[in-house]
Amino acid sequence: MDLKKRLARLDNLGKAPGRTAPAPAGPVDFDPAPVLAGMGLALQDNGGGEFWVRDVPHERPACPGKLPSLAGFFSRAKAPWPDAREILFLDTETTGLAGGTGTLAFLVGVAWWQVNTFRTRQYFLAGPRQEAAMLKELSRLGEDFRVLMTFNGASFDLPLLRTRYVLNRLRPSLIGLQSWDLLVPARRLWGRTLTDCRQQTLETGICGLERSSDDIAGNLIPAAWFDFLREGRAEPLERVLYHNQQDLIGMATLFQHILQVARERISDPGGGDELSWQEAWSLGRISEARGEAALAGSWFGQALNQVCSRPGTGLVEPRFVKDAIRICKRTTSWDLVAKAIQGALGEGLQAPWLHREAAILYEHRLVDLESALDHALLTGENTRINRLRRRLAGSQVDS
Repeated sequence: MDLKKRLARLDNLGKAPGRTAPAPAGPVDFDPAPVLAGMGLALQDNGGGEFWVRDVPHERPACPGKLPSLAGFFSRAKAPWPDAREILFLDTETTGLAGGTGTLAFLVGVAWWQVNTFRTRQYFLAGPRQEAAMLKELSRLGEDFRVLMTFNGASFDLPLLRTRYVLNRLRPSLIGLQSWDLLVPARRLWGRTLTDCRQQTLETGICGLERSSDDIAGNLIPAAWFDFLREGRAEPLERVLYHNQQDLIGMATLFQHILQVARERISDPGGGDELSWQEAWSLGRISEARGEAALAGSWFGQALNQVCSRPGTGLVEPRFVKDAIRICKRTTSWDLVAKAIQGALGEGLQAPWLHREAAILYEHRLVDLESALDHALLTGENTRINRLRRRLAGSQVDS
């Protein structure tokens, strides 16, 4: 069955049950207009067809205004930095998570700051035939913005929408906006302190947001749409609309917390309350990505001071030790390099790369050739070993 026939069959689910569909609990042939209107959705026609829209203003989160430098936070963020009102938040609810041509975005939520109001708008499809009109409307709306903000959108939402635009023979101009994915800074900032970086984990752990019982689990969302088409069931669909709206509000709130770090914390390692070594590690990495080597060294100095006094923490973590050595060498902070290497060895971390760093430190900075040779022997690097042996032999002759 080709794609057109599959979509036509899907569009007819509201008129007649499919052969394999379970017997519906409610009416099969129903008018969706009263149900959707009861959920606050309004039918619109943009000249290319009809689609359903719900537009809701919110007092919170407040508009953050002009943005600080976000270099190092978002992979694709670049100056000149936009005003917050030039950002369009986007989140989709789909008929499945597999992606590809068979997956449809039946609900697309967008949001933006309009003056000091956070406005959410949800485009809902009462059938696949409304998709082209919705996509056209999204492109028209996108003309007013510079940045498209998503959460994990680079991996899912944007490729899916790009596919839908192509299938409808439309230019994907919306996807042409500068793309910022909130998952990237979330992982960079809190991936070392939280159990995971799912959006709702971040909302609870970082933003202090809690969703009500009106929410719906993500794996139940596709079935809620199909149930609406087959049976006219409104309650699950209302929960999907709530879920999508809260995703948009949660994204904007999370973005505010990222902005707070960018404005107040990233450039001040000595200010305010002392952060955990994991947080200092994260800010050091971001500072390095921003090209601020000295600042990165300060953050790693703070982290090393903590882990050296707390056995069993960062100095047993190879990734942290590698980062600390690399950045402190770049800033010629040799005392911190020695602290990282010797501390990690003292914690029992054994690896050829660590002994190589120790050999370099002892040979070139501490000028202890015997210790340098001891570590070089554990790396298996014959060139380094032979050079150190020659140097030791020469020093013994000189003495």
